[in-house]
Amino acid sequence: MEKELFKLLRMGLDVPGAFGDFRLDVQAWESLYALAKRQSVLGIAFAGIEKLPKESRPPVQLLLRWATEVEAIRGMNGLMNKEAARLTRLFTEAGRRNAILKGQANARLYPDPGLRQSGDIDIWVEGGRESINRLLVDMGMIEKSALEFGRFWHHAHLERTKDGIVAEVHYRPASGNPYKSQELQDFLNREILNALMVPEGFYAPSIKFALVMQLSHLQQHFYSGGLGFRQYIDYYILLKNSTGEVCREVSSVMKHLGMLHACSAVMWVLQQVLGLERDLMLCEPCAWRGRRLLHLALVGGNFGKYRQKPRNVFVRWFRDRRQALSWLPFDPMNAFFKELKYWRHTLYLMPLRVKRRRIEL
Repeated sequence: MEKELFKLLRMGLDVPGAFGDFRLDVQAWESLYALAKRQSVLGIAFAGIEKLPKESRPPVQLLLRWATEVEAIRGMNGLMNKEAARLTRLFTEAGRRNAILKGQANARLYPDPGLRQSGDIDIWVEGGRESINRLLVDMGMIEKSALEFGRFWHHAHLERTKDGIVAEVHYRPASGNPYKSQELQDFLNREILNALMVPEGFYAPSIKFALVMQLSHLQQHFYSGGLGFRQYIDYYILLKNSTGEVCREVSSVMKHLGMLHACSAVMWVLQQVLGLERDLMLCEPCAWRGRRLLHLALVGGNFGKYRQKPRNVFVRWFRDRRQALSWLPFDPMNAFFKELKYWRHTLYLMPLRVKRRRIEL
């Protein structure tokens, strides 16, 4: 079913020359639907289905079920944009620069913005961790008790809204390995000042910022849990909205920051799945690295949620540590610092684990 899904995604994203001959039986269509759902790309795949001749489309019952989910996706995107605009107003009125990261900022660039399946809202707010935490407490957005033991070390989680929307307030745009972290932060903090107010009512970062920041985000996740096609499609959309000059600048930044191993793998995935043109690639694609990412996406689905996990916590811990070490040939420096970050965070939380008598938090 993978190749059929790739065809639908290309058609849904208006990739030039994309066309698929779909002569699938009921069971095959059900499998294709399940795969698209695991990858959180039901909306984009449905846009591809709409371009098929009637005789090639799914059975009526499945088509109606699929269409119903797509309408729910559209509705949620509307709610997400409203919440992103509301948060933007609140922080702007408090005198803080801010910008929406990933999600809704990416969605607005899609051929049909309403079809991207949304997750949560990520918003960067200037000021640093201590200052932002105080601001959030003063604004009544988090409880002061929630700050104990560095619970909000990387970002603050806001309470779920009545519409089921979760938002995270980020103290810094992204994190990287300690060796190059300051240089990454310097670049992102300079570039995020170029964020512009968009018609949806929030500030969206520049494409240059998004390409660097989101690759940093991607590599953090595929070392730990995995990524699905939604995140790769986001990156494809960013590249399609880029220019040759921006791509060359971003490629130079990534080379300096030691991100080209991850970048080469992502370029290969985008080439295989979505037919990314060579002139839009940030570097040469790497097949052996890319195959690992593609396998990880197909097995684990969106953010690795469908990967089978051992029920025993100790077995799961050993498997995760072995998995972490297996990334060393892929990208030695970043894999090493990712594991170092895990141990630092684990030891930092040890007092809380002892206090609560829990292995996990």
